[in-house]
Amino acid sequence: MNYINKIKRRLIAYKHKYTKAESIVKANSTELEILRAKIKKINGSEPLGTSSWENNRKLVRSEILNSDINNFLNWKVIQKTMFFEAPDVEYKKVVKNNQLIDGIVESKIGNPKPYFLNKNTSGNLVHHAYSLSFFLDVSKLENINRVIEFGGGYGSMCRLFRNMHYKNEYVIFDLPEFSALQEFYIGNIDKKYLNNTVFTGDENLIKNECAGTLFIATWSFSEMPLSLREHLLKYLNFDYCLIAFQSNFDGIDNVDYFKNFQNLYKNIDFNITPIDHLAGNFYLVGTRKK
Repeated sequence: MNYINKIKRRLIAYKHKYTKAESIVKANSTELEILRAKIKKINGSEPLGTSSWENNRKLVRSEILNSDINNFLNWKVIQKTMFFEAPDVEYKKVVKNNQLIDGIVESKIGNPKPYFLNKNTSGNLVHHAYSLSFFLDVSKLENINRVIEFGGGYGSMCRLFRNMHYKNEYVIFDLPEFSALQEFYIGNIDKKYLNNTVFTGDENLIKNECAGTLFIATWSFSEMPLSLREHLLKYLNFDYCLIAFQSNFDGIDNVDYFKNFQNLYKNIDFNITPIDHLAGNFYLVGTRKK
């Protein structure tokens, strides 16, 4: 990144830090009351341990119940676990695709920090568009009849698809706190975006025989224990995939794992691409053989 862009990024970050979030969602809104009721119910039914992700779940629960939802994209736990500001190399690739240009128009929900190269978007949304661009390099959104995303963060990738006028089914498989937050976020951007959108932690709802299914897992499936990966694959059928993974996670050699993963799907052509600016990270893109 050049010196001018570094200055831009710092100035935007400074201004954003001291700018109060716009009160788009009122403190007594029905949507917020529903979200908090869900979290209270989860609190009562699912006690948590002390692992790193269980601690993150505790933090998300606490923030939703006690903090300003209009600023949720700046909560530390969200910034730490679900947010990555795209470097300029990612933006340059994204803006070469007209579909993605339309898709990266940002919402004010959650008070996202404006992107230093384009104030109408955010760094995280650009990053998700960059990931999707690798799939769009070899296929089309029109080929997709169903999306199954493992670990959807706060719902940003799903929102990107809806911004790009994808109207078919989109399923986000996730932990209950995140499912509740995703539904709140997507619904507040546009109620129509909830049509054909499923937020679930039930494996049975990802099982299908729908032709044209795209499996998305950006730094999520690769962070699961091997036993959980094996269990979930029993329910998963797909014709296309977009997977981002790090070479090693928690002692698991993901490079070796995803080489073997490809052997499970003889009807799919796979390609692994290193992410040059994120050393040790890769995209695995799969498309149905013709």
